[in-house]
Amino acid sequence: MRELFEGRRGRVAAGLLVSEFVAATQGLVIAAIMPRVVADLHGLGEYAFQFVAFFAAFLFFLPFAGPWSDRYGLRRVLSVGLALLALGLILVALAPNMATFAGARFVEGVGDGLDYTLSFAAVAKSFPSHLRARMLALNTTMWVLPGIVAPAAGAYVATVWGWRWAFAGLTPLLAFAALLLLPAVDNTPSARHSDPFGALRILFSRATLTLQRGRHALLAAFAVLHAAFFGADAYLALMLVGVRGMSLEAASLCITVAVLGWSGAAMLAPSMQRRYGAAPVVVTGAALCAIGTLALSAVALGAPLWLAFAAWVAAGAGIGTAYPTISADVFANAGEGLEGALSSATALAAVVGLLAGTAVCGIPVTVAAREGFPLAGALVATFLLATAFAAVLAYVGTRVSPTPNRTAP
Repeated sequence: MRELFEGRRGRVAAGLLVSEFVAATQGLVIAAIMPRVVADLHGLGEYAFQFVAFFAAFLFFLPFAGPWSDRYGLRRVLSVGLALLALGLILVALAPNMATFAGARFVEGVGDGLDYTLSFAAVAKSFPSHLRARMLALNTTMWVLPGIVAPAAGAYVATVWGWRWAFAGLTPLLAFAALLLLPAVDNTPSARHSDPFGALRILFSRATLTLQRGRHALLAAFAVLHAAFFGADAYLALMLVGVRGMSLEAASLCITVAVLGWSGAAMLAPSMQRRYGAAPVVVTGAALCAIGTLALSAVALGAPLWLAFAAWVAAGAGIGTAYPTISADVFANAGEGLEGALSSATALAAVVGLLAGTAVCGIPVTVAAREGFPLAGALVATFLLATAFAAVLAYVGTRVSPTPNRTAP
């Protein structure tokens, strides 16, 4: 662990951890308090759109973030991303209606997307290959404290002071992250010609779409992993509050336990990957996600509420197992000067999955709100769609290793 925090590399590590903490906190807060937001702004029919607007910003800007960092230097582009993230949080806190809220979420998504993408580039440029998986796993643990505190704290803040302060209060932490990170990152532009469409060419290449073994299948798996987990996570609080009658504070605890499963599994994932190879680890993650989403369907139908908590620990462990495994393997053989394009492709894969998962899994909720159908049945369909994504991940996971019988050295 000491190797991660030596010298300039240590300042990069610390800055990445703080920025990941902010990203985790805002992500967990929005999932926990959206029922309060839509009640205040009168927008249940636009519930899914608030997530879609955020992830659409990722989708539009991620392809260019990495190539921009290759061309102009990581520090310059990362500073823009952190500034836009702070601006988006402030605009969200000031939103008077759902349309403005969605626009502010789009700005927030641009900043968070640049920050998320360039964190991969920062790891690839600042850490040697034998430390990258460890740093990515450690970065994931920054979801532990927010996972314990943020949902309940966000629900408490929303109840006592108003949901707006749950967003505005995060901006000072971003300034601290910038002070740690920006002076320490490598700002040398790549000597290679930077292709602004490089990430799109990688992610939407024929090799990726046909699940060619190795890096291309890894990128596809990263997308489907995010669709499976977040397609259900976005609607978990809505089910517990709107269908099962939980308080917002109690429902937020369910999101908390998922983060504990995620972070705990992420710390074990590097050793599992070294011992068994990437494919078995990714398939295991898919199975855990499927168990969790199926159990949520049962809870929506009336199964005991404790099952939702157990289910989301399992699903959290699923994404915690697969996430660092996939992201580290993508960069395993990255050539110098390609870190930016690959970081954009990896982040873009995640956001394509997030966007697809929240949009597709939100269709039953949107239809139910507009047609007057029972919300419980709509949410059962939502969680079954997330389970279908997990099943696809299990298949794609069998193709993430370069050869069918790859074993760890």
